[in-house]
Amino acid sequence: MSVHLHAEQQVMGLSRYASAARGADGRFYLSWINMVDKQLSSYPLPGRAHHVVAHPDKPWLFVVARRPQQWIEVIDTHTGKSITQIRCDADHQMCGHAQITQNGRWLLSTEQATNADEGLVVVRDIHNGFKVEQQWPTGGIGPHELRLSPDQRFLAVANGGILTEGREKLNLDSMSPSLAYLDMINGQLLDKVELGHAYHQSGIRHLDVAADGRVIMAMQYEGEAVDIVPLVATHRMGEAINSLAIPLEIYGQLKQYCGSACFDISGRYAAVSAPRGGLVMLWDLSLDRLQGVVNINDGCGLAPTESAGEFLVSSGNGGLYRINSDELVRQQIPYEFEQPINWDNHLSII
Repeated sequence: MSVHLHAEQQVMGLSRYASAARGADGRFYLSWINMVDKQLSSYPLPGRAHHVVAHPDKPWLFVVARRPQQWIEVIDTHTGKSITQIRCDADHQMCGHAQITQNGRWLLSTEQATNADEGLVVVRDIHNGFKVEQQWPTGGIGPHELRLSPDQRFLAVANGGILTEGREKLNLDSMSPSLAYLDMINGQLLDKVELGHAYHQSGIRHLDVAADGRVIMAMQYEGEAVDIVPLVATHRMGEAINSLAIPLEIYGQLKQYCGSACFDISGRYAAVSAPRGGLVMLWDLSLDRLQGVVNINDGCGLAPTESAGEFLVSSGNGGLYRINSDELVRQQIPYEFEQPINWDNHLSII
């Protein structure tokens, strides 16, 4: 189960990826793949996970539990063993996502406390036994994905706006999603934007941040199936949200649900997955234009490759694909495994 860097990996840079997964045995796993020799390694998890984040210096992967569970499992990919299991406070639940600062010191996770009016970003000190050092309000209920800006100045947080009990959604009529920006020095709320009341059921769930600070958001609509509402948008701090136009013939296939959002390595192109619709949208954000779509059944996880305009997509059916924004084609990537797996929602570079 050990993973060692080959010379080719050091040249390619983006050549190892990880995701939560379900095995053919029905158990949940952390799975990571070496793209040089297409070898897949796995580690059993205590339950279903959502997002995986890599430590910048150590061979550690942090696997974040799916809401409403309360753990983050830390795995050493060199030894294939657990470093520790981080537990949140008894009245908290993990919200599925985390980030690690570029210096490798701070672990940031979105969490929601029982009966709280706001979600939290919980800051833990990796160098001090993962001790909780600070808790920053996110300015909204139900925070989900969070992303550090590449310059480490701010943290973008998607507040889904949904109050939950377990997996049950309690406030769909009054939900209030928002995109929040927190200062990385002190957690202060720098900016917060909403789509407006007419679109208050377009839950902002997933996002990514480009090098120039631009954010792309993927949304999930909780209203009527026949409504036409924003599902993909961009934003820059201090401006209004910019909803991206989706042609009706494509919009109708999305089933009001976008799964992941991801910038390519250049920051010009972005991909947004729609697993319930079985497609991935590819955008040229220099023109705010939809380039087209690539059909991938239950494709949800997204990550950039080393080439501009190119992405990897993981499927809930177990497939792994390379797609290109210009040619709009997909190439299935074969890999070796001990048992078939079904990739979960997100794909991460390690």
